Amino acid sequence: MARPQVLDKKLLEKVRQKLKKKDTKSVNVLVSKKASSLGVSSESALVLIAKGLGIGVSTYQRKLDQQKQSEIRDILPTIFYKSDSNNENSLKKAEQGKKVQPITNIKHSGFKESIEYILDDQQLKERCTDLLNARAHFDRPINQATLVLEDRIRSKAQPTERMEGIKLVNHAFNSDLSKTVLQVSINPDEQDGFTNILRGIVLAFRNPTHHHIINTFSKEEALKICGLVDVLLKVVDKSKKIKL
Repeated sequence: MARPQVLDKKLLEKVRQKLKKKDTKSVNVLVSKKASSLGVSSESALVLIAKGLGIGVSTYQRKLDQQKQSEIRDILPTIFYKSDSNNENSLKKAEQGKKVQPITNIKHSGFKESIEYILDDQQLKERCTDLLNARAHFDRPINQATLVLEDRIRSKAQPTERMEGIKLVNHAFNSDLSKTVLQVSINPDEQDGFTNILRGIVLAFRNPTHHHIINTFSKEEALKICGLVDVLLKVVDKSKKIKL
């Protein structure tokens, strides 16, 4: 018989404190029930409970295998509930089987949890989360998100001279597979598509927020743009350097 999975003690303790339980044994029971009801692993259930309580779990979550991370991302939207007072009350109601109305507008949700769900890249979250949670000036998270993207491209392409903005993107990515430094795909159409998307991000968002103050972006728009950057960071990370 396989040994039962031992859950992270530090994370269990944080959940215990949030829920004001007497000991972590009761938290383990809660995790087991959640895992059973959702049909996921205990590790995934623990992460979902912690996220619902507003506990940061990025470090622990990154250590989980891909299957468990996939479980979390598939189930995570269901923890975004309208709350009578806070996320803890919503989680308790859900655990007790009481009806909780799902949100339909990000303004009524726990915005921090939305950021946690949408953004995977740790550096991106570290540089943008506080700015996304601000009350105004949402050109700033876009500025920082596109800065992270530019820096990631530079680190991957390693140009021999200083390059920034569109010059850097044009150096690193080319629609012609025989000329590109970084290859996204062996499919010419996909290479062309991602190359143009990266150029567009720099021209439409990086350059304006780098050189001008723009007060027209809403909180939701900023998060969506940061989410797009998060996707593109994965593309850059997975790209193959085929030319110096």
